[in-house]
Formats: sequence, C-alpha cells, structure tokens
Amino acid sequence: MKHILLFFSLAFTLIACNSGSDNAESKTDTTSHTTHTTTDATPAAGENHMKNMHDAMDGSMQQMKSMSMSGDPDHDFAMMMKHHHQGAIDMAKAELAGGTDGKLKQMAQKMIDEQQKENAAFDSFLQSHKPAGNSEYGKKAMGMMTPMSDIKMESGSLDAMFASMMIPHHQDAVKMAQEYLKVGKNAEIKQMAQKVIESQPKEIQELQDWLANHK
Repeated sequence: MKHILLFFSLAFTLIACNSGSDNAESKTDTTSHTTHTTTDATPAAGENHMKNMHDAMDGSMQQMKSMSMSGDPDHDFAMMMKHHHQGAIDMAKAELAGGTDGKLKQMAQKMIDEQQKENAAFDSFLQSHKPAGNSEYGKKAMGMMTPMSDIKMESGSLDAMFASMMIPHHQDAVKMAQEYLKVGKNAEIKQMAQKVIESQPKEIQELQDWLANHK
C-alpha cells in the first residue's frame, strides 16, 4: 500500500512540476529527504557490525585476562580456549550479519558450527574435572596473546576486517595449543589441542590468500 501511495505522490509531483505549481517543490523536497535518510542508514549499519566484531575479540581477550589460573594445565587450557573460541564465534556471527563475501561467510558459518561443538566439550570437561597442580602454563599462554593494539585491522569493509582480525586470533590459538601439549595430561583435551594445531593454519592461509586477492 505504501508503494502505491508513493507512486501516486511521485506522479503528482511530476505533473505539478510541469505546470509550475509551488506545491511540487515541497513534495520533491520531501521525497529527496526520504531518499537521503534511507541511504545514510546503510553506513551506520556497517559501522555497527564492525564495532560488534571488534568488541567480540576484545571481550574474549578481557575474559581470558581476568581468569584466575588454577595451575592445572588441562583446566586452564580448556577455560582459556573456551573464551577464545567464543570470541571467534561472535566475530563470525558479525560477519554473517553484515559481510558480503560468499567464501568468508561460508568460513564464518563453519567456524561457528565447529567451535560451538568444541565449547560444549570444554564445558563438559570443566564441569567434571577437579583442577590440581602448580603449572605456569596459564601465565605463559596469556603472555603469548597478541595485544589488540598490535593487530592491523583492515577497515575498508567488514569482510576485510573479519579476515584481518581472524588471522592473529587463529595464530594465538595455535600458540596456546602448542604450549599446552608440552605439559597437558588429559587425553581428550590434548586431542582437541592437536586439532587446533592442524586445522587453524589452513584457515589462516585461506584468509591470507583472500586478503591478498582483495587489496
């Protein structure tokens, strides 16, 4: 119904304009104003998605920093990786919501599906495992994290931002997993760490290739 009314409004404006009516100018201004308002809303939506992506990564890092390390490497790795995964999941959701590149959105969905399953496994382990030990693993792993200020974020588009942020995010996960395998004891958690080491470098390469082809 709104479209029909708009059609007649525009038609009336054109007729009135041709006849020199003063009323045409008013209606044209109204139509023009409406068009500009709609156009201006698009960049704002994109900025919101970018903010959501930035906040997702920063939020997961802050959660990891606020952790009280138990000294049990199995527990601390599982807890840290759970927060780290959640950051990736939220970043991927922002890409799905506002990204435009089909390949990156496909990668984002894959990350969500896989890391949600892994987080469920981490949750199950943490609920049943009683932490014990005096390992320095947690502190070492936190020292390996890339500070947000050191991350070069491509801000030309949400797609570029997603790719450029996910690369160091994955690299940190690999470093955490490699360090954990030096001291880890739980077979299930060690297997999950090994999966991170094997799978995430492949995604890093895909993201690097995408950025190289979209400069």
